[in-house]
Amino acid sequence: MHNASLALSIARKCSSYSDLMGGSREEYDFIQWFLGQIDNPMLLYELQPVSVLVWRDRYSRIIYGNNEYRALSMPLTLGGSGRGKLTTDLGDVEGKVLLTDFPEDMDDAKYIYIKAAEKGALAVIFRDKHPGVFRRIVVTATPDYSWDRAPPPTTPAFIVPREVGDELSKHVGEEVEYVSDVETRLSTGYNLIVNLEGSKEEVVLLAVHHDHWLAGFADDCIGVGIGAQLLLNTLGKRDGLRRGLRLVSFTAEEAGNPGFASLYWAYGSMRYVEYLSRRGLLRDIYAVLDLDVIGRQFVIHASEDLSLQLSQVIDAQWELPKPYFDSLNFEMNGIPSLTVSSLDYYWDVYHTDKDVEDKARTQDIEASLRVSQQILNYLLTSDLTPSPYISILNRDLVSVGLGIELREDWETYRLVKYLLSKYVVEYRRDGSVKTVYTNSILSYVRRFINVNDINQVPLKVEELGTGRVIMDTSTIKNLRQLSEYVAQVIESLAEDMSINLLT
Repeated sequence: MHNASLALSIARKCSSYSDLMGGSREEYDFIQWFLGQIDNPMLLYELQPVSVLVWRDRYSRIIYGNNEYRALSMPLTLGGSGRGKLTTDLGDVEGKVLLTDFPEDMDDAKYIYIKAAEKGALAVIFRDKHPGVFRRIVVTATPDYSWDRAPPPTTPAFIVPREVGDELSKHVGEEVEYVSDVETRLSTGYNLIVNLEGSKEEVVLLAVHHDHWLAGFADDCIGVGIGAQLLLNTLGKRDGLRRGLRLVSFTAEEAGNPGFASLYWAYGSMRYVEYLSRRGLLRDIYAVLDLDVIGRQFVIHASEDLSLQLSQVIDAQWELPKPYFDSLNFEMNGIPSLTVSSLDYYWDVYHTDKDVEDKARTQDIEASLRVSQQILNYLLTSDLTPSPYISILNRDLVSVGLGIELREDWETYRLVKYLLSKYVVEYRRDGSVKTVYTNSILSYVRRFINVNDINQVPLKVEELGTGRVIMDTSTIKNLRQLSEYVAQVIESLAEDMSINLLT
């Protein structure tokens, strides 16, 4: 059944709530309605409470003279009001209001914001590149990507549509007034867990998230709808399945960490993974299929070993994992994970009030449903093999001088993926910061031994989430020193791995 009528019906209801945040009354109302749509005696339901930070924009404006312009405050800033002279010069912002273009890479907004705040800006106004859209993008007070508690971002920040920014740019050097009235409070959000009844301990987890900024049709209301449709499609097939099926609709995917952590997203799924880990149940998750930002041309994000196996039976475009989805928390724990997503084709309306049904394409939604069904059927009825991944890593281990021959069994595969598959944060010498997925941290670091230009080497490399420093080349002056340093890093990583495999 590849007609997406049920998925569309659920997505319409979900996206009718603007700014449906974890811990809000709207979240609870939607979950209750959603449960009515999937009510079935063969399904078991559970709500996992999660303590979350609720952030709400009550009223935001930029005022010049007699003109009042609607703006959106940027999560997770704490708001504030005042007045000051407009400037477009990041080097001259002390006591002023910075007007700046929204960066091409939306994550880079936080670095502009942090620099402006450090230099004493009264407020920051980002001009969107698209006219007529209102967008929400999160900024934090620290430049890293860590789960650690962090200070909240206290300088008011706004996003305005292109035409408003253009109008304000005519008044650089003149005073503007800004008003950012936001609410922050602690509340309880809910992960909705739905199990297909059965005795199988090993399960395939189908992941979606119901919280969203603004309209949220593609991100991720249609994912919730497709997840529900896939679950109901599976009801009649349960006797032929090797594994159980669990649908989890996560809270606080967009934001919600009460500690204002700089790794602010995928918080509900992080707490769910912690819950499973504490109870020794994480090993029961065989694989994860995540659906997030769907509605246009899509790709499947997966590690090389998964794409090698599944591309033989699934006709779709395959790309490496990205850290922007709930699959992040499962991948970091060594669990095979795939994400179906249109994210790279959605930047024009991503996190805006224009992320509505009319901006999606029904044929692409139906194609996403069809391919997701194929992936799910495979994971429920067939076996993944560790062979492709282990054979590649065995070569890696030989190349770094580690005399360990990895067994090609499932337990070793999961452990080695946990140890070596990493998301890293590169602090580059040009001042930019990028997140990178690597199938093997050993091969990632090894490639820096033979570089010809030290400027190609990141200044610092951290592990996403923990903030653990993997490389720090800030004191390295030449290529010989670099080669020696990288060799030491590899030796340390290899020793860590050896210890973990032997215990």
